[in-house]
Amino acid sequence: MEKSGRYEFAVEPFTEDFTGVLAWQELGKRILATAGTHADSRGFGMRQLMPQKRAWVLSRMIISMDEMPGVNEHYAIETWIRNVYRTFTDRCFAILRPDNTACGYAYTTWALINTQTRMPINLETLPGGGITGWVDAEKPCKVEDFSRIRVTSEKPQRIITAYYSDIDINGHFNSIRYIEHILDLFPQEVYSTRRVSCMEIAYHGEAHFGDRLALYKECVSENIYNVEVRLQPESEERKEKKVCSCRVTFK
Repeated sequence: MEKSGRYEFAVEPFTEDFTGVLAWQELGKRILATAGTHADSRGFGMRQLMPQKRAWVLSRMIISMDEMPGVNEHYAIETWIRNVYRTFTDRCFAILRPDNTACGYAYTTWALINTQTRMPINLETLPGGGITGWVDAEKPCKVEDFSRIRVTSEKPQRIITAYYSDIDINGHFNSIRYIEHILDLFPQEVYSTRRVSCMEIAYHGEAHFGDRLALYKECVSENIYNVEVRLQPESEERKEKKVCSCRVTFK
């Protein structure tokens, strides 16, 4: 079996945004779905790990797109493991046009945790050599390095409460729902005149059903914005806790 996996998709109706191209949250879902399918087929996916009280948790993700496929257009996502560290692993993705040229790339970092203790698991101790045999460090993944994202604003753009549609199978706030809420901070006219070319996201902590989250936005330059999502404390004596940070780049 090859180290990388390739999966075919189409931009179906209701997966596009109002400009007629694949919505960012839908691309994010498919990127994570290909990661899961690839891992399952090679023996280290959620299907094998959940009975062992283990789960993959997304730590960081950067998606860089030259262009988005339009409605009814076909595209493919290829994924492979780039690196394996002690408690983290890097996974890459290429988003491919029908002619096999890349219209974008994604780079992600994952941790494997014990779902009961929430503590990371040493990937070097996995049976059978774990995932190290699937590493392909030579295949190119054309994304920039992760930025240092910081927001100094103390005035939130929006405060939301985590409800049913925000929670994933691990019981915490869904990583893709962060993308949706962050992109909702920008008015429609922004997307009418510019397009998102890159999203960098770092996940710092967990939020759960009923938690209140404050979203802070700050302009870094004409086309770059930093966003922080902070967990609101239950009492005024406690401080906010940053659970997610994101950089959104427009073109």
